[in-house]
Amino acid sequence: MHEINPAPRLLMGPGPINADPRVLRAMSAQLLGQFDPQFRQYMADASELYRGVFQTKNRWTLLIDGTARSAIECALVSLIEPGDKVLVPVFGRFGNLKIEIARRAGADVHVMQAEWGTVFPDEVLKKEIQKIRPKIVAVSHGDTSTTMAQPLEGLGRICRENGAILYVDATATLGGMHLPADAWNLDVVSAGLQKCLAGPSGSAPLTLNERAEAIIVRRRHIEKGLQDTGYQAGEGPIIR
Repeated sequence: MHEINPAPRLLMGPGPINADPRVLRAMSAQLLGQFDPQFRQYMADASELYRGVFQTKNRWTLLIDGTARSAIECALVSLIEPGDKVLVPVFGRFGNLKIEIARRAGADVHVMQAEWGTVFPDEVLKKEIQKIRPKIVAVSHGDTSTTMAQPLEGLGRICRENGAILYVDATATLGGMHLPADAWNLDVVSAGLQKCLAGPSGSAPLTLNERAEAIIVRRRHIEKGLQDTGYQAGEGPIIR
């Protein structure tokens, strides 16, 4: 079998795009065990650097070992309990993905539809949130199917005023558009490396604040295999 040696390509689609050479060099480094002190320092360094990308001070800022879609599912399944009201404003294909995941998690899903090529005005979102009183609002920041971006600053404030958790799928925008998670009251944000961040597919940054952490900590459990070995839970959330 021949060695893998792809011909040069200039990738100019919505993702994946060409990875930065520094990223490719790092990916060729030798493996480390997850308890190795150097590995743990790399994890801490990555978390701190991503706090800058997300413009947040969130303690729980980390990389999900999976695609951008796995980070979406990770966030929603960790937050949603059966019967929870979840409001999904849809202005493109990827809103429908969040509907599907929320329904699989047992949510009572409420859907808003905008004509493709448009987004939702703040006053429309506020009216629906006050009517539905959702536990979670799950929305895309940018949707590649329509090339539209939903304004979030007002939505974050509206969700906070009405007691809703705001989850934002920023797969298409993180690193390419202004996205200050703390300043805009975004409770959970996830993304992917293969778009604006010029990295490889298969790794997904995620950040969550103390409001989201409280929900996840309340639902935490120790998996059966660890229970049988007498494992004691540490602090912080377990992302399901």
